[in-house]
Amino acid sequence: MAKVRRETVAEQGLSILRAQILDGTLQPGDAVTEEAMAQELGISRPTLREVLKTLVGEGLLTRHPSTRILQVTTLTVEEVREMYVARRVLECAGIDAAASLPDEAFAPLRETLEEMAEAVAGRDHYGLVQADRRCHSETVALTGSRYLISLHERLMARMNLTLSQVESDEPSDYTEVLRLHREYCTLIMERRPEEAKAQLLQRLEVAEQEVTTSLETRRATGSNARRSVRKPTRDALGATGGAG
Repeated sequence: MAKVRRETVAEQGLSILRAQILDGTLQPGDAVTEEAMAQELGISRPTLREVLKTLVGEGLLTRHPSTRILQVTTLTVEEVREMYVARRVLECAGIDAAASLPDEAFAPLRETLEEMAEAVAGRDHYGLVQADRRCHSETVALTGSRYLISLHERLMARMNLTLSQVESDEPSDYTEVLRLHREYCTLIMERRPEEAKAQLLQRLEVAEQEVTTSLETRRATGSNARRSVRKPTRDALGATGGAG
């Protein structure tokens, strides 16, 4: 029987601090000081340094060039556009790889659609966001490349950092979200890569425009409203309220 793995103190601290960044509790530009954060999390400063080093590696924290103080990363609109370029490359690579895979390789996509259907039936916005996120992750996983999968995970973490700053509207039509994703996954599983990529790229284009426009508007008006900790981050829901 496999043993239950217990999280280390550093892993627990990492999970808490990462969540505070991604749910908007800590906003882009907020300073993260060792003394205050170690006290808040109830961990030692050496352990906290390990946590902060990981978050810097994930791109969620950056060190101010002049003060050297760690801050929650602030991404420019141009950087967000570059992330969408990277997403297109990675996710299309997964679609292309699917053409030569056996049917059993698509089991995770089928499970994701089941999760999405359950979320839609219950009008569970958070569950829908999570299933949508997994749909994109499982697409990249079809490449079988641990490097590309890891790269996509880090990319989505940085994207969620930006999405935490913009509005998180629920989709007006849950069934349409499910229909689009069923169509997308079916095209992949039927090994019709060009059609699957066309559908994906269209959704990402709409999402990129929505996100960058919202970000530009908020920064132009100086809006920096903090989101509720319990409110889920937006994800890849394209024109229905997310990142593609």
